[in-house]
Amino acid sequence: MRVKIGLMGLGTVGTGVFKIVNSRGRYIKESTGFYPEIKKVLVKDLHKKRKVDAAGLLTNDPREILEDEEIKVVIEAIGGISPAYEYVKKALLSGKHVITANKELIAKYGEELGSIAAEKGVYLRCEASVGGAIPILHQIDRLKITDEMDFIGGIVNGTTNYILTKMGEGKSYKEALNEAQELGYAEANPDYDVKGFDATFKLGILVKRVFGVSVPVEIIPRKGIEEIKEEDVERAKEWGYEFKLFAWAKKFKNYISAGVEPTLIPENSLFSKVKGVNNAIILRGSSFGEYVFIGRGAGELPTGDAIVADLIDILINYKLGSKSEVTGVNFREESFTDTFYIRLKLKKDNVYGLKEVLKLIKRNWVSIEKSSFGGNSFTAIVKVNGTVEGLKEQLEKVAVLEAVFKVLPEENFKERSEFENLVEVM
Repeated sequence: MRVKIGLMGLGTVGTGVFKIVNSRGRYIKESTGFYPEIKKVLVKDLHKKRKVDAAGLLTNDPREILEDEEIKVVIEAIGGISPAYEYVKKALLSGKHVITANKELIAKYGEELGSIAAEKGVYLRCEASVGGAIPILHQIDRLKITDEMDFIGGIVNGTTNYILTKMGEGKSYKEALNEAQELGYAEANPDYDVKGFDATFKLGILVKRVFGVSVPVEIIPRKGIEEIKEEDVERAKEWGYEFKLFAWAKKFKNYISAGVEPTLIPENSLFSKVKGVNNAIILRGSSFGEYVFIGRGAGELPTGDAIVADLIDILINYKLGSKSEVTGVNFREESFTDTFYIRLKLKKDNVYGLKEVLKLIKRNWVSIEKSSFGGNSFTAIVKVNGTVEGLKEQLEKVAVLEAVFKVLPEENFKERSEFENLVEVM
């Protein structure tokens, strides 16, 4: 039996889906009993040169998909909010299953669209919205049945990880960004990735899935990688660290904290080994301990593969959802670490300026793990006894604070031999 599919978008993600569905159709039928057939592909420009041969399938009229009763599954690969939101909502209201890789859409409207899907008795699947080829959402659904999870974190944006990898190899930020754009990992306007928006939307989805609570993405603290200077990368490397854009969420007794920010990762950590466009996500539970998932987080085929995995789930009528309701939550801005990297300019351009800083640090019961002083610049890794906000307030009295980044404690997230449980998806 054939199942007709409407594909919306034929960019990087849509092209990956098109290739996989058309090359693996026979194998999908053997596994599910259904042969997937893409009937229509929605594009803006009917005459644009494509990487795949979709002759006879292209349309620029969404009604040819949304109002076609033969089409049972809609795959949204447009991105952004409008018109993707309107198309997805109409598809669900029309009784069509929907698969999307649109993390912004799911982060902002996932609850509403999920309610419509439940009411209409259809599926809304979004595995590809987080982690590229890593089947993280499926794993969360399984693990939360038998365990209580209290932490999720990791590298969830392949573009920034590629840029930071290249900066660690000696390239400037601009050189690394240009290379990422040439390879198709970064858009012409890279703000969505490099300013942390993409990672924040993904984190919002993960928080809902892991903890069963809704945290508006607008209140999650976010810092991008454009704040990292080459001197920070060099100093971190000298001290045995690498920069990663780290997304994390931690559940405490009565509240949740989360954030997306550049973080120094010890070179002996598993996360420091995650290079290029790869992603890595860690889950912590009270029973299973720690699971780490690693896989490609960008590119047409990794993301396309995750979308087709959702399609297969729909075709075999498999559903494993959380029974917990998505609710509001008490959210607080806190830190998962007491260790920080600081870089500042002394107001007094001599050793007396340094003495003022050191005296202030000692007075605040802050221990210095690493430090470097030259000219009127002081850089250090410090362990804070209290809040970093209090330390920043004090330091700004005697210096110009130019950079503050979290440091992943060395005792956490060690090499894979330290993990009792480890799952890799390559």
